[in-house]
Amino acid sequence: MRAIRLAAALTVVSALLAGAGAGRAADGSVADLVAPYLEAKERKALGTVQASVFADPPRPSGDPVPQASVSVVLLPASAQFQSELDAAKAGLRESVDAYVHTVGRVETARVDYERALLDAGGGELVRTGQTDAQGTVRLADVPAGDWVVLAWQEGQHLTKRYRLRETESSRYPHVPTNVTYSVVTFWRMPVAVRSGETAEVTLTGRNVWLTAGRQEGGTPAAPRGSTTPGTRRR
Repeated sequence: MRAIRLAAALTVVSALLAGAGAGRAADGSVADLVAPYLEAKERKALGTVQASVFADPPRPSGDPVPQASVSVVLLPASAQFQSELDAAKAGLRESVDAYVHTVGRVETARVDYERALLDAGGGELVRTGQTDAQGTVRLADVPAGDWVVLAWQEGQHLTKRYRLRETESSRYPHVPTNVTYSVVTFWRMPVAVRSGETAEVTLTGRNVWLTAGRQEGGTPAAPRGSTTPGTRRR
């Protein structure tokens, strides 16, 4: 019996150590990823990234319209981060719930990656900016290497009205039926930075990566026959 208990205890300890090792490996992979960028920074192998954002002209013969106040973040290229962004976008059109939660999933992937970079000693590699009146932002002293530009713009606000039937109104008197959304447009673009050079990235309505809604207020009405207030009407 003692031998069985000892074997079980050793199995648990081994599993815990394996889990800790996996965690260290994950941390190490991010540290390995940032190492070449930090080395390039030490060698002064630095370049510049210039991102410009334009809306389509109101008339075919007009000029593109510069977009001010577009948020831009520049991050070291990471296959895992790219796959998390792809997963966030997958299923976007499958349901209203997926549509309104996609923005949050993209933001969570970005914040988690930024935190991982910080924990691995590469927090200074997270470069952020906002476009000016000319629709441009310049990020200088960027270590040479492969990067990804992620930019986003808060757009128009939409109000969706959900109608309750008479019987539902009496059952759910406190359920708001007006839901407000803001439309968020994302751009995602790879960019290679070389020492002493400026890498230019142009973002327009033609190379948008993702457009989705962010719910800002209200709660969709309860579905027909539901006993849980605040759920979505189908």
